[in-house]
Amino acid sequence: MSVLKSHISTLIEAAGPGQVWVPTDFAQLGNRDAIDKTLQRMVLAEELRRIDRGLYDRPKWNNLTKRPTSPDYRAVVEAIARRDQLRLLIDGMTAANDLGLTNAVPARVTIHTDTRRRTVQLDNLTVEFKQTAPSRLYWAGRPAMRIVQALHWLKDTLTSDRSLVLNKLTKVLDDPIHGAAIRQDLLDGFNVLPAWMQNLVRELPRCDPQVLSTATRQSPSAGGSWK
Repeated sequence: MSVLKSHISTLIEAAGPGQVWVPTDFAQLGNRDAIDKTLQRMVLAEELRRIDRGLYDRPKWNNLTKRPTSPDYRAVVEAIARRDQLRLLIDGMTAANDLGLTNAVPARVTIHTDTRRRTVQLDNLTVEFKQTAPSRLYWAGRPAMRIVQALHWLKDTLTSDRSLVLNKLTKVLDDPIHGAAIRQDLLDGFNVLPAWMQNLVRELPRCDPQVLSTATRQSPSAGGSWK
């Protein structure tokens, strides 16, 4: 085994299955031509799977079918964004499905971006890239992206499903790893949300900027000790 292949294998093993890799992830290990050839040899040896042009993973295996599972579209999209320095915004239905707000399973994921890109096929799932005006990409790649996109898609059902949606989103915000960043992102971008969405976000725990601002002004640390 070459030194380069050994180093690449070590990085991949450390990340575990499900991670999607692009050649630039290994740029610190050698020159691009050597990296490309090493990845190609690993594919031929069935040590890696080539998902699409310049996209690789070590697939998980389905114990029932004894076949590799489909790549996670989220890992694929993250790898493309990382490689090409793109701003990517997922469609509302996919966002709602990711958050558990709908049982509808999309057969096509639409990714809004500011440049043209070719479609990627992941078994039965089509990942389509749609060129979109930069002005519509404010939430692209941000922590609260999925919440905002899902709410746009669910707008017409919020009259009947409002409590269910609020309960689900509260659990998302309670996530010990990502919840705080998502909540802060909602607060940071609150003014760009449509009025109807602002009203709903205010009902989420600690997501009403006005209440938080009032609490800050009244706190001892904000203006000395209380008299």
